[in-house]
Amino acid sequence: MKHKCLSLARYLRRARNESGLAAVEFALILPVMVLLWFGGVELTQGLSVDRHLNNLASSLGDLVSRSKIVTHANMDQIFDVAPGAMYPYCKTETECTAAGLGMRVTAVNMNGAGNATVAWSRAQGTGTIAYVNGAGMNSVVPATLRVPDTQIIVAEVYYTYRPAIGSLFVDEYGLEDRMFFVPRLVSKIQLCESNPPPTTCQS
Repeated sequence: MKHKCLSLARYLRRARNESGLAAVEFALILPVMVLLWFGGVELTQGLSVDRHLNNLASSLGDLVSRSKIVTHANMDQIFDVAPGAMYPYCKTETECTAAGLGMRVTAVNMNGAGNATVAWSRAQGTGTIAYVNGAGMNSVVPATLRVPDTQIIVAEVYYTYRPAIGSLFVDEYGLEDRMFFVPRLVSKIQLCESNPPPTTCQS
């Protein structure tokens, strides 16, 4: 009987030791698990925002490249696709502006030597301004796209991403995307004050 009591006491002592060891291991691994969870959530969220931004750039460039002439009013309407493309990260134009969304569409002409310059540019949103007409764009348009005597439509979008959980570590960081399109119906797309001409046009 005494032997059985000693065995039981030894078993209970070992169980307590193992329980204490498990508690220590859990306390050590918990911070790592929490950080991994935070990182996974923020990475997924950031990739989702970036994907929406890519879709927005694609929509802007595609709509312009399908045109022969775009007016200032047309460009304002094209920029209005932003809330739909960025939903649910911003649902209205006001929300998108407050969220730091900026958009710019630029027609870039290549001369006979393949040098790129701005034909016209329109922008909307936070901290985004149109390029100056005639400004050099060789640093923006890749050399492979600078075909002499052609035009390229450049759609650029910018967004200030503010982490929901990771804000303890990173307050915000900028996301951006840039896409290139070839005019589909004409060699050069004109930007006019109104349509139909004659009005002041740029191409």
